[in-house]
Amino acid sequence: MSTQSLISVIVPCYNVEQYLDKAIESVVGQTYTNWECILVNDGSKDSTQSIAEKWAAQDQRIKLINQKNKGLSGARNTGLKHATGDYIYFFDSDDLIAPVTLSNLFNLVDDDIDIVFGKCAMTKGQSDEITGYLDHDLSVLEKHYNNDNLLLAKVIEESLICVAWNRLYKAEFLFKNKLTFMEGLLHEDELWFFETLFYANAIILNDTPTYFYNVANVNSISNNFGKRNLESYLTTLNHINSNYYENNALKGNKEAVSVYLTHLKIKTLIHCFYKTPSDVQESMTPDVKNTFQNINPKRNNQVLNTDLELRHYFFKVVKSLEIKDILAFLRYYKSKSISRSFKKQFILLKAKFKNKKQDRVINKSYIK
Repeated sequence: MSTQSLISVIVPCYNVEQYLDKAIESVVGQTYTNWECILVNDGSKDSTQSIAEKWAAQDQRIKLINQKNKGLSGARNTGLKHATGDYIYFFDSDDLIAPVTLSNLFNLVDDDIDIVFGKCAMTKGQSDEITGYLDHDLSVLEKHYNNDNLLLAKVIEESLICVAWNRLYKAEFLFKNKLTFMEGLLHEDELWFFETLFYANAIILNDTPTYFYNVANVNSISNNFGKRNLESYLTTLNHINSNYYENNALKGNKEAVSVYLTHLKIKTLIHCFYKTPSDVQESMTPDVKNTFQNINPKRNNQVLNTDLELRHYFFKVVKSLEIKDILAFLRYYKSKSISRSFKKQFILLKAKFKNKKQDRVINKSYIK
């Protein structure tokens, strides 16, 4: 592997005048120097463009692209279209990267590996003062091969944060598989995460924090949940189901996709539905129920460990109930509280009674 490989750092920018200087400084300060930084000004209404122009004039490696607002997915896709590097690295403009980020990740590059995952630290504000870490639970400095698409199951068993940034992607891998971000979608990283893991030959994780994620940005999408957030999760579920599970022309392990769909249904309720205001929950409940009912992938072989397979099985058992009951069951599932355990069992009995009345049978025979 050539030590001169070019890395394209793609930075979407939208109304980030208070963050952009520090973000670009952290790119310019990289110990790995063969990079291009593509700043995509996504229709900003503040001084983001003038700040970006200043940096582009100072360093020829920095390129500025101005466009009408297309959202985060559209800005990233524009960056991909203009990228000329051998590797792609996404970086959000309200965060920071460590001086050794690109060199640290590039040192793990191998012909077999399509994605190098960097460890992500959390900070309060745009700084390198670490308050915690995002999920990075797979064994580090070890190749994880995607035999039979089972990386999808691996990241459910050993959690890996679902984001696009702080990963070094082989550009050829992205372009060969025509991987782009779905535009108009919030939480676009959910679909991107699934698709990159579905197609990857192998991945590897580093062992040191290379990214400082600013959790204090109140304008971040992760801090605000509404109707569009929930709609985006449902769109993602439908897309994976129709394009990867029901699409018989696409080769792949349907069991692994099935497991991921159930995982994402559970995540939709706990991570999104639960955090939305009550009026949004009420208006969106019919859509959530319809989506869940229409996506029913079959299971015949055990893919996850027994504990997780049982969680998925019980989720399917209670899926016939109202959303509020399903959510309560999931929240109480591992609770050691006597009262919550009682409520969980009551919900389960109610579901079993309803399923029996409707002649609804959920297969459990594959779980050992």
